[in-house]
Amino acid sequence: MQFPYRNDFRKTLIPYLKNLSVENWVKVHPNYSNNVAWVVSHIATSEDFWINEIAFKKKPKVTVDAYSPPREILTAYEEIRMETDFILNSLDVLQFDQLIDVPSFSDGWIPPSVPTIGWVFQHVYGHEAYHIGQLAVIAHLNQFEKPLF
Repeated sequence: MQFPYRNDFRKTLIPYLKNLSVENWVKVHPNYSNNVAWVVSHIATSEDFWINEIAFKKKPKVTVDAYSPPREILTAYEEIRMETDFILNSLDVLQFDQLIDVPSFSDGWIPPSVPTIGWVFQHVYGHEAYHIGQLAVIAHLNQFEKPLF
């Protein structure tokens, strides 16, 4: 099994998000521009972009953004991972070394390693972990309960 612990953060995060008030989903601190809705929608849309569009050349499926209702954002976050897990679990181990084309980004970012199918999954999971850490910062700054990671 590849990436066996990829969903561990979600075991804590999803119940936390289900109990978070709409007010706290959209609360913004004067010193930090992002809110919970932005972070979770960004994680979902980014996973969709990297897995569906870039790695497997399929149409995107996630249609939420930071202004969508929190329940829709959470549903998209959960559904895209179910799809990603299905794709991951259907791959043959030899496919993980297959090269993928990565677009140029306006900020100059380039992959730190050779972009392969295996790399893109690692990138998605690392990206998610990075942004989940932001949720604790957002909660702390806005003085509401933090997720217990």
